[in-house]
Amino acid sequence: MSEARKIAIAGAGIGGLAAAAFLARDGHKVSVFDQFDAPRPVGAGLILQETGLTILGELGLREAASELGSTIRRLHGQSLDNGRTVLDVQYGALRPGLCGVAIQRGALFDLVYQAAVYAGAEIVPSTRIISASAGQGLLTTGAGTTLGPFDIVVDALGVRSPLSLRARHA
Repeated sequence: MSEARKIAIAGAGIGGLAAAAFLARDGHKVSVFDQFDAPRPVGAGLILQETGLTILGELGLREAASELGSTIRRLHGQSLDNGRTVLDVQYGALRPGLCGVAIQRGALFDLVYQAAVYAGAEIVPSTRIISASAGQGLLTTGAGTTLGPFDIVVDALGVRSPLSLRARHA
């Protein structure tokens, strides 16, 4: 490994926590900031596809996720109006043995959260990030506090992130 970096991750969703687990496991000093008071998932269930399952495998979590979820070998949807098939994906037709895993978001969140904590990531709750000065490695909280400097800032706040150029120009 190269020199350990001081890394901030804005957002403790599944993606931010997975990034934290990887980076902390590699010896970096990782702080994950989120606005929640206590760690918890947002949303319902989801289907993990091969890419997500591969990432979980790299974290050593694929088997646990598969045990907590249900194997999906086919997705089939029909129109309520006329019964016409509107979706029919058979995973095995794409590649033998291929499948998805349907899992409750809470179960997946707990797996990845525990992996991040176990790897040594610091989880900082009650800290809403509203802006970043990427060139300086600084974050600003909703309370007006400046955090950093960090060597690397990762935006894992999602599609409506205030750190995104798209969000600022929308």
